[in-house]
Amino acid sequence: MSCDPQRVTALVDEVLEGEEKATIEAHLAGCEACRAQAADEERLRASLRTLEAPEPPFGLEQRVLRRLRGRGRLAGAVRVLLPLAAALVLVLWARGYAPLLAWELSRDHDHCFEMRELPAQVPASQPATVAAWFDERGTPLPELPETVGRLALVGGRYCWLMPDLSRVAHVYYTSDDQQVSVFSVPHAVRIDDHYTTRTKGNAVVLVNLGRSVVGVVGEDAEAVEAFVSRLRTSVAAGEAPESAAASALRPRS
Repeated sequence: MSCDPQRVTALVDEVLEGEEKATIEAHLAGCEACRAQAADEERLRASLRTLEAPEPPFGLEQRVLRRLRGRGRLAGAVRVLLPLAAALVLVLWARGYAPLLAWELSRDHDHCFEMRELPAQVPASQPATVAAWFDERGTPLPELPETVGRLALVGGRYCWLMPDLSRVAHVYYTSDDQQVSVFSVPHAVRIDDHYTTRTKGNAVVLVNLGRSVVGVVGEDAEAVEAFVSRLRTSVAAGEAPESAAASALRPRS
């Protein structure tokens, strides 16, 4: 059988049974890339299981209680609202966790490129056209290259990320034998300059560019690094004096 990242993930999640499970296990025995994906996902799950649940903000319980006093059904409402508040804190914490975000971007990269036809909402090869489409919808992008090596821009779309269903700009680059995704992350990520990993069989780099975080995903690590270098160069060139590209990187109020 050929590589199937989705079923490798299903194996790690222990949702496969019988013949399907045996088939994937036999494939892993002879496929180094899928074994690496499975090992990476198992490490990620193990890391997530060791994380301590974040504490709710100081004074949250008292504020909830004050709002509920005198409204009746206090005890039942507290039992409902406090777990919801704690869950919200956990979601907001998890979305900035770099390993989880890298896994989500890699999953979305595979999901889009496994389709028979790329689901581009803006099919275009000109960076200005793609950037303008996203900018009109409130998502500024870093200055995009038209090509990097043999990879060429073919369009983009919005995709949804877990755990908070945040909307991320996903831009596609393809060649005859490679695909690279560039994501504009809409929220803060807990990294310094960059974060590099390999997950679900893909190389992933999260990089701080000005005031935004960009994720680059592809099977070939050298192609991903080439994109990151090109994006860094574009941002650095636009920093002084002020340029339209640098201005576009600023979050809008």
